[in-house]
Amino acid sequence: MPILDVQNLSFTYAGVARPTLREVSLCLQPGDFAILTGETGCGKTTLLRLLKRELAPQGTQEGAILFQGQSLATLSSRESAARIGFVFQRPEEQIVTDRVWHELAFGLENLGIPEKEMRRRVAEVAQFFGLEDSFDRHPDQLSGGKKQLMNLAAVTAMEPELLILDEPTARLDPIAARNFLSAVERLNRETGMTILMAEHRLEDSLSRANQLILMDKGRITAAGEPRQVCAAIPQGSALEGALPAATRIWRGLGAAGECPLNTGEGRAWISKWLPKHGEASERQKLEEQKNAKAPPVPALSFHQVSFRFSREGQDVLRSLEFDLLPGEIFGILGGNGSGKSTLLRAAAGLIKPYSGRIRFFGKEQKEYRHGTLRHEGVAMMPQDVQTLFLRPSVREELKDSGLRAEELPFDIHHLLDQHPYDLSGGEQQLVGLAKVLAVKPRLLLLDEPTGGLDASWRGKIQEVLRGLRQEGMTILMVTHDAEFAAETADRCGLLFRGRLEAVDEPHAFFARGSYYTTPVSRLAPGCVTVAEAVQTLKREAGQ
Repeated sequence: MPILDVQNLSFTYAGVARPTLREVSLCLQPGDFAILTGETGCGKTTLLRLLKRELAPQGTQEGAILFQGQSLATLSSRESAARIGFVFQRPEEQIVTDRVWHELAFGLENLGIPEKEMRRRVAEVAQFFGLEDSFDRHPDQLSGGKKQLMNLAAVTAMEPELLILDEPTARLDPIAARNFLSAVERLNRETGMTILMAEHRLEDSLSRANQLILMDKGRITAAGEPRQVCAAIPQGSALEGALPAATRIWRGLGAAGECPLNTGEGRAWISKWLPKHGEASERQKLEEQKNAKAPPVPALSFHQVSFRFSREGQDVLRSLEFDLLPGEIFGILGGNGSGKSTLLRAAAGLIKPYSGRIRFFGKEQKEYRHGTLRHEGVAMMPQDVQTLFLRPSVREELKDSGLRAEELPFDIHHLLDQHPYDLSGGEQQLVGLAKVLAVKPRLLLLDEPTGGLDASWRGKIQEVLRGLRQEGMTILMVTHDAEFAAETADRCGLLFRGRLEAVDEPHAFFARGSYYTTPVSRLAPGCVTVAEAVQTLKREAGQ
């Protein structure tokens, strides 16, 4: 018997004319690990929330959702809470207590689990997920990766039979994301727990799954074994960009042999396809020519900037030196907790360093008083874009900002009548970016601008940022998306313990990296994008 059987499910949000889901059918067997992917706004989050009764949005629903042969609507509140687990995209949305161990015990307490049993389960999940050292800490003291592991541990302590995850790695750096996915894979492999996970980042997740489900405009368009589904995706499809780098290179070189899904398989396939490939890969050097003229006045300059959140705490920014040139797109990468968001907040004037100087276009930050920094053209889109939303519809949000949808460099007409909180994570990013662009900034600060966006929308955001740069805007972005940074930024830097330890143009930056690099760089040394790798490998093969 299937553990989950969705039959012809359609759903329309209250007050919205067009349905979000259209006759969706899917079936999961016990022990499946299924990845659900599709373009931003295709209905993934809506579908997942309908599978968790407590999170179901308001609207009109048709069709059936069966859990182990029983209608989801007929489950008792206890059964629904315990047997179906859910992990959100944003770790902070799920945290409710003041200690890690309290968080692990919270769900068990609400289920009325006896204390002896509760202590055993808490101890087990703390050890399974490596949370022993954090057991007595406040959740706010944890990195994003640890917070998400804590949320996963708290949900699995209730021993659900079906675990639903809504883009759980969207806010994590590459290393933390891989650690989280490894923990999910262990749960599936060692406990037999059924997993349904929505993901845009398939690079490290797809090879762990036994089923790939594609969604488009509210419908399931394909489902099955990942290699078969990947091979069947039409050339030029918007979903191509979501595939692992090894899969995209395989498709770009003719799709001969078995489809590779990860770096190891990709290397093995390349070695067969091109026996001489390897250390002889040609490196393309794209270093910019030195300009003999005097350098321009930086749009943003940090000089010996240090910051800590409390007098007794450690420095988050440590004597930071950094210049951002006018008309430049600069990408900052680094682990969760390295200080990236703090750097942006300091640049936006939201926090004040205890030492050092920050300048904007040659003018000291302290000379900007009473909100004049914003009026002078500095705007920031925070990682949690929900903090920007104040109105009950996207239309009213734009009106408040003095914007019309027609003026935006991307199309969000189909979102205008929806409540911002009903949007998918990616759609919220777009509305947040629209509100920030309303002030027509000279310096734009972006915290994870592609978080929750599919590959197609990442490409559109890339075009938007390039267009803004062409118009003279300077952009500083924090991102975990190495591939996006490689294809978009003029320079990139790695922030570690509050300092920029490496700054270079993207090709040199990523080609030299081992961990903070693009997936392509691991497959084809000297290349950082799929297009570059395909071109180089064809040249080496004499094609």
